[in-house]
Amino acid sequence: MTEEELDKQFQEAFEKASAEEQSQVPLELQLHLYAYYKRVIDEPYVSNRSFHSNDLRAGFKMNALIQVQQLTKKEAKKRYIKIVEDLYPKPW
Repeated sequence: MTEEELDKQFQEAFEKASAEEQSQVPLELQLHLYAYYKRVIDEPYVSNRSFHSNDLRAGFKMNALIQVQQLTKKEAKKRYIKIVEDLYPKPW
């Protein structure tokens, strides 16, 4: 798969995930999608304003971000696409 094809698939998966009701997705998968997306857009976890808060949800997000920081963008895209395709079988 070329980089352009991967980018196209990632964009399609992102649009599909964004269009669906988030509350129907298990929380663990929501965290994975969040972290993979943030890795793809190259937003470093240290820039997250909630890093200094005591919010439990922010802590889970931070943990998810830390876990994916060593992934390549390419691998993060592939994992994001896989989750979305598993949640919402094609065609879409």
